[in-house]
Amino acid sequence: MSGLRRTTAWGLGALIAFRVLLPLAVLAAAGSRLAPGFPRYDYDPLTGDAYGYYSAARELIATLLHRGAVVVPVALCLAVALVVLVRRRSLGRPAQVVGVAWAIGLPAALLVALTPKSGAPTIGWPLVWSVPLAPVRLLGALDPDVAFGVGLALSLVLVAAVVLLTFALGRIVTGSETIALLAAALYGLWPLIVLVIGGHRGTTNGTWQVDLGLSIYTEPCSTALVLGGLVLVLRRGSSDLHAAAAGALLGYAVTVRLSDVLIVCVVLVWLAAVGRMRAALWLAGAAAAFAPLVLVYWPKGYASLGPPTFPEHPFSLSYVPDAWTETLLWRPVVLLVLLPLAVVGTRRVERAVAFLLWGCVVVTAAFFSLYQETPEHPRFFFVVLPIVLVLWAAGAAEVTALVRRRTTIGAG
Repeated sequence: MSGLRRTTAWGLGALIAFRVLLPLAVLAAAGSRLAPGFPRYDYDPLTGDAYGYYSAARELIATLLHRGAVVVPVALCLAVALVVLVRRRSLGRPAQVVGVAWAIGLPAALLVALTPKSGAPTIGWPLVWSVPLAPVRLLGALDPDVAFGVGLALSLVLVAAVVLLTFALGRIVTGSETIALLAAALYGLWPLIVLVIGGHRGTTNGTWQVDLGLSIYTEPCSTALVLGGLVLVLRRGSSDLHAAAAGALLGYAVTVRLSDVLIVCVVLVWLAAVGRMRAALWLAGAAAAFAPLVLVYWPKGYASLGPPTFPEHPFSLSYVPDAWTETLLWRPVVLLVLLPLAVVGTRRVERAVAFLLWGCVVVTAAFFSLYQETPEHPRFFFVVLPIVLVLWAAGAAEVTALVRRRTTIGAG
């Protein structure tokens, strides 16, 4: 067993190293192709939405510096209340986690309420990005290139976390370290796999760079938060404490990408359906801590972005065919590679757990099928890609086991 764990640890380390070193190598080769068949990458520190996120991070730092007399006292009062809450053990640890979530969410909402509109669609990622940028800003050395370096470091840490969380999710839902390692390998090597099954078209419009973390977009942060929440909910012996922590992660994920609220709803319904009503309440209480942040920023985010940044008629049933036929990446041939084996992999997962995993995938796919911009932005589905890869790895194990049994019977 120790040998298997040692091999698993080395394998995960190699996958994380690959996922971190590949974007760095692509960055080093900017202006050309890293290798034949690879997309060309031209360095631009703030492409697309990244400029809006960077502007929001700068505005957050500036607002804290100029309006700190309003924000800091509120944060201190909540911190004192939090200390009192933590010291009162009679309330229980789940209540303490919920208190921590609200102690973070309310000051953040106040800070955002005082911050001018910046052009960022959502505020969760700029808040995270602004934390390491603040010292740089105080030193007067903040510019787009420096911000890119800080954002890239954060993105790569989050991508590495997704590799680990994919492994954790696979081990939890299948009980097999081998399947879990295969799932982590599929995610770790996905930038190469997509070149084979998606072709050049699947890398266009910055899709490949977003996956690598070079675009400083929200996807690595959103995916890590959602996977972290699912791992906490599904882990063996998951308690009300784990549910509260999962709620905090999933609630903040909504501030990063608004569509993640659908996954929060799926998790809540699932917890209630499997008889874990108390866990559902604790999860909801922690997730709600970030609802004020979402509501305060809504008028400054998507609601303020007019055409062509945000479509005039963003959702319609008429968009569904184009979402899957005109898409840059998720074309029928790619889905045929991924989905049938993932469906087979459902056999290796408990039925209730399968409902949760597929529920997250289905609501995300259904929502973005109705969205006008989906064909040009395959990245919208990256948040559930690790779930599909876990099920695909389980399906591969099922097929392998079936072939072995038939071979053995035939030989007998």
